[in-house]
Amino acid sequence: MISNLINFLYLNNFFRLAVNILKFLSMFDKKYNEKIYFFNFFKKRKKKYTKDILKILHKPKIFIFSFPYNADYIIERIYSYENLYKKNHFDNDGHTSVYQSDHNLEKHSNFQKISAELEKFINNNLEKIFKNKKLKIYNLWFVITKSLGVINKHSHFNSDFSGALYLNVDENYQTNDGLTIYNYFENIDIYKFSEEKKEFLKSKCRDKIFILKPKKNDLIIFNSYIEHGVNNENSKKIDRISLPFNLIF
Repeated sequence: MISNLINFLYLNNFFRLAVNILKFLSMFDKKYNEKIYFFNFFKKRKKKYTKDILKILHKPKIFIFSFPYNADYIIERIYSYENLYKKNHFDNDGHTSVYQSDHNLEKHSNFQKISAELEKFINNNLEKIFKNKKLKIYNLWFVITKSLGVINKHSHFNSDFSGALYLNVDENYQTNDGLTIYNYFENIDIYKFSEEKKEFLKSKCRDKIFILKPKKNDLIIFNSYIEHGVNNENSKKIDRISLPFNLIF
């Protein structure tokens, strides 16, 4: 009965009411605390959603596939970026040994083509899963994480899905470096594209914390409310380079 009520509130955009009810219920059962985090994300966005979009966003998902693009070409554009290593307001995010560019590269002449091709590729691969709903890149930036660099746990507000294209990474699977996912949910559906079968293979992860080890040209996309971070402490790569972005329907 409670589950049905919470689901009704979610599908009708009553996020604030759902948070208040869950806070009350959590005084008697701590399992409701995890749902508070989920509803707070939507409450803070202050956006009205259609039911079909809410159904897509309800269950946390991670998509992993390869983007067949010349990564070295993008890296060349990054190192020729006119504001490379210049201070900006992202320097105050509290990360360690990390440089982020401005988050508007989708409008930059050197990155517009890359952004458009990335957006087209994402929609071509995910539109069946999202029932022909189109996604748009509205923030694109690059991140250079130095050796010993750490990106603190965070999520991305003001977007539906977020992701990153990995351009230069340490593929040593013996370390704990990589994209750390914090799983506050009962499980996360992971869709990994099989080149052999030409389709996504679906699995579930129930670990509270797990690490994804991307390879060069890997493209990872996930619900924006999923908290994540990066640890580059054991990497032999001097510069770990990725091209993150935010997506909205």
